[in-house]
Amino acid sequence: RRRRRPALAALAAATAFLLVHPFPPRIRPGTLELTAIDVGQAESLLVALPAGRLLIVDGGGSPTFSGRARNRFDPGEDVVAPYLWSRSIRRLDVIVSTHGHEDHIGGLAALVDNFRPAELWVGAVAENGPWPALRARARSRGVHIVELRRGRRFAYGGALFEVLAPAPGYQPAPQPRNNDSLVLRLSYGRHSFLLTGDIERSVELELARRGLLAPTEVLKLAHHGSRTSTTPPLLDALRPAFALLSAGWENSFGFPHPEVLQRLAERRVLLLRTDRHGRATIRTDGRRFEIETELWPVRAARGFWRRSPF
Repeated sequence: RRRRRPALAALAAATAFLLVHPFPPRIRPGTLELTAIDVGQAESLLVALPAGRLLIVDGGGSPTFSGRARNRFDPGEDVVAPYLWSRSIRRLDVIVSTHGHEDHIGGLAALVDNFRPAELWVGAVAENGPWPALRARARSRGVHIVELRRGRRFAYGGALFEVLAPAPGYQPAPQPRNNDSLVLRLSYGRHSFLLTGDIERSVELELARRGLLAPTEVLKLAHHGSRTSTTPPLLDALRPAFALLSAGWENSFGFPHPEVLQRLAERRVLLLRTDRHGRATIRTDGRRFEIETELWPVRAARGFWRRSPF
């Protein structure tokens, strides 16, 4: 009993210290980071900007099919949030919802609650999906909702953002579609990253035809490596050195499709994929690249590899 009181007092003091003086987020100043969090057959990306701003692009979710009950597992609460907390991230500056499919938007409500972002960025949103509930949740938390369309170009957090899609006149259907996706190009120093959501062939060809696809070193593969995306015109215009793919282990869709893997191999693109490498990260200081993976080494044709410390 005599020992218990000092121990409880020490524990209370340590807890109070952490609440008042939390550890700073484990990010690298002056670095642009893109991390694909392993959320199974879904997608969630952490973007850490050079000036320290933090974004989550999509929050994972469970693919839904007609006639099936929604899975009670919440990847935003159960996977993404614990990972952010493990890196001492307590607040997010921006949450980005690329489009309204459940496997991208499903975990965002929990992240809005837990990390209280200042802004929620969206593109074209369908009213008959999960979006209205997320919008209501964001408004109740005082989150500013920002609609982005092609032509917007702005500096944020030490990086340059360009919105490539959706087009200004694009009208979403009543139900969410892959081509609703918000497409963002981030540039820092000599390098750039392209975040594609789930866009398919028609949008990729439109971007190529309009000359909007400048050479980009890091490509986040659209639609989890589906055959209908990552077309040759897109790859030939971008000429990426690295590709990042979010997919579930032995998923029932067969993603990534063998044809997509062949297209990447022919162009000597180094592929990082969550189904094999677990959580995967690409960082740049504007000159050099660094790659980290959670599970297995990557055959490094370019850049270099090391296991993640996070």
